[in-house]
Amino acid sequence: MRAPNIVATDRYRAVGLARNPFAARDHDPDAPPCFVSRGFDDPPPAGSRTVVQIIGESGWGKTTHLRHWRIATPGPYHYVPRRPYAARWTAPPVDGLVYGDEIDRMPRPLRRRWLQRLAQLGATVVIGTHRDLSGVARRAGFEVVTHRLSEIDRPTLDTIITARIASVALDERDPTDRGSTGAPRFAFSDGELARIHAKSGGSVRDAEVYCHELLAERILEPLG
Repeated sequence: MRAPNIVATDRYRAVGLARNPFAARDHDPDAPPCFVSRGFDDPPPAGSRTVVQIIGESGWGKTTHLRHWRIATPGPYHYVPRRPYAARWTAPPVDGLVYGDEIDRMPRPLRRRWLQRLAQLGATVVIGTHRDLSGVARRAGFEVVTHRLSEIDRPTLDTIITARIASVALDERDPTDRGSTGAPRFAFSDGELARIHAKSGGSVRDAEVYCHELLAERILEPLG
């Protein structure tokens, strides 16, 4: 009898996909992001004594934007977890260009000392945050550039979903793959996309959960 994961893989391949592109993923700053332009694509330069903050709600694309910039202009990355609380006190990196995510979670004394030290170096600090941190950044000696993200609209979400599906589509140019198609055969209907957008409330993260569920249901249907 085949192992369950092999059966699932076969069923994904039957709809032209190598795997489920919406499956839950670990927080991985080095994973290629599914980036969609939000109007500020160019990464900030290093050594500018500037804090560049991206402000937005959970799932609106802060982390994706940070990762997009970091691929173009590498630098140390620091993520502040929600819990355990003790992990929030982990020492953040110090360099000429650093990236930080969920920096509003960082304890205030640590954040203040970190920014002061980076300002002394004339560093560029790129952060994702749920709230405006321009006050503490300016007091540390930084110029501040702020980008505010809004909820994801339907065309942008459609673009992201299409890109995710295309990222795992099988390629017919691979002669060893009998089930390959050259383009994803799987696609959500317009009605499904509309429902996904309505249920997600503008959050890409929530939309990917609904996409994962729909795709999983689809591959469990009897194969023709």
